[in-house]
Amino acid sequence: MTGASPVARARSRARGPIVRWHWKTFWRASLLLGILLAALLSASLYVGRLSALPALFVDDLAGAESIHRLLIVAPHPDDEVIAAGGLMQQVLARGGEVRVVVLTNGDGSLTGTMLEFRRPYPRSPHYIQAGLIRQQESLQALATLGLAPGFVDFLGYPDQGLRPLWFDHWDDEDPYRSPFTGFTHGAYPLSLNPSAVYSGHSLLQDLRAILDDFRPDAIVAPHPTDSHPDHWAAGAFTALALALRRTDPAPRLLLYLVHRGDFPVPRGDLPFAPLLPPLRLVNDSFYWQRLTLPDEMVEAKGQATNLYRSQLPLLGGFLRSFVRQNELFCELTPHAVLRLAEDQPVTPVVGDWVVAEGTEVHPILEDSKADSVPQELGSGADFVALYVGVTPTEMRVAVELAGTSSPFIEYRAFVRAADGDEIAKARVIYPVRALSRPRSQAQGRFLLATFPLESLGYPRTVVVSVEAKYVRGGVVDRIGWALVDLGDGTSPPVAAP
Repeated sequence: MTGASPVARARSRARGPIVRWHWKTFWRASLLLGILLAALLSASLYVGRLSALPALFVDDLAGAESIHRLLIVAPHPDDEVIAAGGLMQQVLARGGEVRVVVLTNGDGSLTGTMLEFRRPYPRSPHYIQAGLIRQQESLQALATLGLAPGFVDFLGYPDQGLRPLWFDHWDDEDPYRSPFTGFTHGAYPLSLNPSAVYSGHSLLQDLRAILDDFRPDAIVAPHPTDSHPDHWAAGAFTALALALRRTDPAPRLLLYLVHRGDFPVPRGDLPFAPLLPPLRLVNDSFYWQRLTLPDEMVEAKGQATNLYRSQLPLLGGFLRSFVRQNELFCELTPHAVLRLAEDQPVTPVVGDWVVAEGTEVHPILEDSKADSVPQELGSGADFVALYVGVTPTEMRVAVELAGTSSPFIEYRAFVRAADGDEIAKARVIYPVRALSRPRSQAQGRFLLATFPLESLGYPRTVVVSVEAKYVRGGVVDRIGWALVDLGDGTSPPVAAP
């Protein structure tokens, strides 16, 4: 190169760095692409393992044509349409009546309120205004499906507060305060009961009054495995209100799923696709059924969904994922409570329970395994089954875990007993314990909580739930709520003459 011209030497120097830079960039890009593909593959395998769809044979909704008085319970504005906008249209088309009950105004979304009002730190007036906007969006969306405003009830309870009402703020004297609006009672003009106290008792009474007034033959409410606490609690309140009513025949309780990490699959605006349950929720506890919709009803449901404009920037793709060729409902498979002999050892191992002759030991409710990363890492906080047995003096609630119970997890069993107008509650908490728990409470994969029937008022019906949580942390797993009919087997002992 020494004899080359200055121009040739310059070109040679220019070509070398370009080639070296090209290969370095290629290898870097290849490495980044490989990491990205591996991450996507791992994520798809993980989600796919959770979400693998069952066979395309979900039964048609039995007796759909016989539903003439339909009550839809929605935790937030928009749940009513994405869950049952098609069923609503079908009932109205044959001359039936539909009533929608929206428990909260959805006024607790920090990110949504920030975007709506372009405020990095929204204040209570902004959250209240967001709730008013969402009320109007529901009315507009429902009107496009043929439902007049007079058939829509807003209860105005606190967004993200329904679970605390169920567990911790039942009495009117101890109301819940919304961290978003600052309210401890209703303050929205359109509310059914504008001055309602933020308490579980108040919400239950409102639901009972609506049931008595409307007398539905079918109720649509959230599924017990829904991961959103408001949805979970809305279903529990509805089940309790229904149990207290005791009509014959009782309305059908059709349950819908909205929030779950792997549902719906696939997501997106796919009105031609089916909506199918997650494989892990296809078990003996849940009977899934589909309601197939004609094209014009799918289109109308899509138009109604698009009217929830405040939700579209963040959740548009998710909401449109429920605009499909069918809607999906589930009915709980009833299981009789296990009748236990009175004189037997107290043990959490259900296989050792002494039951009435001919009785098969079976769970009241089954739960799926490894639904989240914390459950993957700690199988001792992952519930798989719930069992309820009753002796003449006490009720025993046992849970089966995917692994051995952990001393670093807090377990909570909770019961609400429905008997007349009195709602009894009982809670058993097993806190974190450095030493092993007594064998009457925990053995291997089983935990047991006992409740004296006298303390519950000898009820005929109870709603049972169990949670596993980190101390000062969030809930790792919840087995849902289970409506358990104890029948006539519990009654106060008769005093000797």
